[in-house]
Amino acid sequence: MMSDANSLHYSDLTEDDVEEVIAFMAEHFYPREPVSTGLHMTYDDNKEWIHGSVRDWVKSGVSVVARDPITEKVAGTILATILTRDQSNTYEQALMSPKSKVKTLHTVLSVLEAAVDFFSRYQKVDRILELAMITVSEEFSGRGVGRRLVQESENRGRRLGCQLATAQATAVPSQRLLYRLGYESLYTMDYTTFEIAGDRVFDTDKMLGTPSAKVMAKHIDEDLKER
Repeated sequence: MMSDANSLHYSDLTEDDVEEVIAFMAEHFYPREPVSTGLHMTYDDNKEWIHGSVRDWVKSGVSVVARDPITEKVAGTILATILTRDQSNTYEQALMSPKSKVKTLHTVLSVLEAAVDFFSRYQKVDRILELAMITVSEEFSGRGVGRRLVQESENRGRRLGCQLATAQATAVPSQRLLYRLGYESLYTMDYTTFEIAGDRVFDTDKMLGTPSAKVMAKHIDEDLKER
């Protein structure tokens, strides 16, 4: 009998999980993520920055790993962080990379992250859960694991005082998932027209049928939502 979302074990991402989660992302995230495929990027292109970023996401307390309780293999993960008014961006460090592909990737992500000034838009919000990457193995795809991972991260964010959750959803499946969970789209980046310094950067034929990225958000503090 195939396991579903409720049969998996969900736990905080820890330092002990880092190497296994990175290997999981190399296999399951990068080959299916449209920005990476549209920039002809592989895991090897991202290797220099992803290890440090995953360790930062571990420290956030809002990243989660799902494991099959029988095999203990990773079935999915959500990498997330908390933004504050003093620390409102995630991607600046990678912009210093000597690799042009990495710079381009993080320019795209920085544009998305800065597209909506959440702290100005929501005056009563001072802590934001930012969902950075959601990955589920093909074996568990379509079994509710992505939904449960988002909910697990939201629960941790809520306990740590986050009033809003956001995501830069770069693929159609993640966009559909977040819409179903009550997120709204606040900004759309059209991959076919996006340019850096006057140049189109995406090979849209390689982007797995995803035409655009969306910046999405949802109130997770019900008291704030009502005010």
